[in-house]
Amino acid sequence: MTDQVRTGGDHLGGANAHREISVLQPYGPAVGSYPVSARTGEPARPVLLGVSVGLLVAGAVISSVGLVKVLWDAATVTGYLTAARVLEWTKPNPVSFLTIVMVLTIGAIGALVATSAGAIAYNAWNGRRWARIGGIVAFAISGLTILLNPLAMVAMAPIAIGAGLLWLPQIGRYLSVWGTIRTTPAVRRGWAANVVYGILPRYRRDAS
Repeated sequence: MTDQVRTGGDHLGGANAHREISVLQPYGPAVGSYPVSARTGEPARPVLLGVSVGLLVAGAVISSVGLVKVLWDAATVTGYLTAARVLEWTKPNPVSFLTIVMVLTIGAIGALVATSAGAIAYNAWNGRRWARIGGIVAFAISGLTILLNPLAMVAMAPIAIGAGLLWLPQIGRYLSVWGTIRTTPAVRRGWAANVVYGILPRYRRDAS
């Protein structure tokens, strides 16, 4: 389907006052019969993809909040050993080297869970097919929240559901379309050669 644009003859009232020219539509990725978003010109994102991404982000946020609570509780001498399960199991001396190791471990766990879930959400939204496998990995990583506290463990549920939704057929078609777009060779553009400025040689009066 093309847009119609009126020519300058409309303003002159000449014989071509009602002539129209066809204008090509803006460039967009070739997606075949898959629906295209009118706003972005890209493959339309399924509603369930938005749900999946939202759940993954929620899991990242919940795990981050759980990590903050661990660090907050561990800031006091009385609450230190009960701030996280890993501290209850190891019972490190608050002024020992093991305490430093445990605090760094707890921070790494919280950061890893939040980062993995957030990264999968971002890449799934942008049509990366490997995000399906990545979702399984993110769920496995979220199991490390068992070492933190019950609040952080809640993150496992939304991450599991979000990762599972990525395997639905609707989302699978969306990811496949993006995979096709990304594997289609792009048009090579190079520098123009033999550029002539001004009147072409064959139109010059002195041309033989």
